Amino acid sequence: MNEALDTRAKIVQALEQMIAAGENVSISAVAARTGVSHSLIYNRYPDLKERIKALKVRQKVHQKATNDEEVITRLFAKNKALQERIKSKNNGQVEESFRHLLVHIQQVYSMYDQLLDERNKMAERLSKR
Repeated sequence: MNEALDTRAKIVQALEQMIAAGENVSISAVAARTGVSHSLIYNRYPDLKERIKALKVRQKVHQKATNDEEVITRLFAKNKALQERIKSKNNGQVEESFRHLLVHIQQVYSMYDQLLDERNKMAERLSKR
């Protein structure tokens, strides 16, 4: 019985260390770090299995949001560069097209904000399970 408590404590400790280090969390990774089989976690510690799975989902959601933010930042930089090119050409028709494109980008960004909010709420609900 004491050995089981030690194993559980080692698994929890390894999980906390991985989280603190910003490492990708998975059942296999935690098992490897602890020196146990992944089936032991699945079979003996279903609560830890669910916690690890929830953390993995949260990490994926966070990574997706980070990637989305990087894409948006690059798009805004490209947008600014295009705007500068348009100003230098001083072409009214191109400027109107650019304004239309800018409005569209702002609409997409607004939709992204809504999706990000929904994603955060979903991640919060998943972490409470």
